[in-house]
Amino acid sequence: MSIKPMLNIRSGTGDGRHTLVIQLIRERRRGVIFTPYRLLPEEFDAARRKAVVTCRRKTHLAFIREVNLFLENQRQELGRIVSELEREGRPFTVHDVTSAYRQRYDNRYVHTFFRRQIEDLRKAGALGTANKYKATLVAFEKFAGLRRVDFDSVDENMLLDFERYLRQIPLSPNTVAFYLSNFRAVYNKAQKRGYVTHDRSPFRAVPVHIQKTRKRAVSAEVIRRVATAEFPDSDKLNRARDLFMFSFYTRGMSFVDMAYLRQEDVRDGFVRYRRRKTGQVYTVRIIPEVQTILDRYREQCAPWALPVLLDYGEDGLLHPLVFEGATSDERLRFETKLYLRYKYSLSHYLRSLRSMRRRLDLPVGLSFNVARHSWASLARRQGVPVSIISVGLGHTSEKTTQIYLDELDNSAVDAANETVAGLLKKSGTPWGKNRKK
Repeated sequence: MSIKPMLNIRSGTGDGRHTLVIQLIRERRRGVIFTPYRLLPEEFDAARRKAVVTCRRKTHLAFIREVNLFLENQRQELGRIVSELEREGRPFTVHDVTSAYRQRYDNRYVHTFFRRQIEDLRKAGALGTANKYKATLVAFEKFAGLRRVDFDSVDENMLLDFERYLRQIPLSPNTVAFYLSNFRAVYNKAQKRGYVTHDRSPFRAVPVHIQKTRKRAVSAEVIRRVATAEFPDSDKLNRARDLFMFSFYTRGMSFVDMAYLRQEDVRDGFVRYRRRKTGQVYTVRIIPEVQTILDRYREQCAPWALPVLLDYGEDGLLHPLVFEGATSDERLRFETKLYLRYKYSLSHYLRSLRSMRRRLDLPVGLSFNVARHSWASLARRQGVPVSIISVGLGHTSEKTTQIYLDELDNSAVDAANETVAGLLKKSGTPWGKNRKK
């Protein structure tokens, strides 16, 4: 394979400059890769196939160095592509080489690599992460304007400018951190795949800080009032109450995990599920209050355990969403439909919880995070060790939690769960009292 940089003389402009191209020849077939550089004829040595200095200005010297470094990197990249194609043992053409190169080269641009990550995530069914990356890309493209930014151009100054731009929108500090952390995740992926030519990450100088938010826990009295509330005139408020309490009774199960919980995940007296956020598997012993809620929706929600992934049918009634296709494309469309229904149901139930607060005249607002934080807070007040609470909540990103995950038996967490659930009854017993040894 012949790889030769040259000037595209036929593409000259009024200033006398010509586009620098890389010509590839294999088996008498020719391919051309256009570079982003344009040179005067005297700035390129056709024999040595490299740019040459024509004056001693610092800007000119820097430009020539940049061009030659670019050419050297591209030669190496093309050589790697040819070696990979040869190792596959299949015939290939010069078109195969240029196509592979363009795909890799395009991935060096932020917007291109972001879009491919979003597309791959959607194909894999990771719609939540795909939407987070999409929101981050939209914000960055508004910041960048007409600039086509490659990853090598992303430095500390650009990140600081991006951060300043987000703050001036204005966005809250944690929303700014949300965008920066997503950008860092994609940048790290691009760096691992070789689309960043240097090793140093600009995020070392621009750390991402999440500010602590106000605690959302409520008292046992508030939880008790929700648990015993009845709404004869509103099925939606009753369902919202059940979901709120289900989260509380299952050690703060998140709404997304409740939404995707299947009846097959409930067996032998336990709820076993995989957290969609972390991928870890959790096992929760079913206490009577949880069983009552599960039994209430068993017939109308199958195969789902709870009334979340339901939609109205032609009869005007709610029916569970069930996959009836056969192909992978149909499965992808169904997963997208499930995700959209989950997002809609989350908004719907949060509105219902706000209505419930008004109906019950509660002093604080309700959300599924409130159920989660309240379980932890009430457990702590009963003297449950922090290590057990951490395991119960699944705080696997914390080093202390990771230590206790290896040491604690799940039965200890289940015992803590029964203690917290017992606080809603008059006969609740403090942690450690009458506990089975």
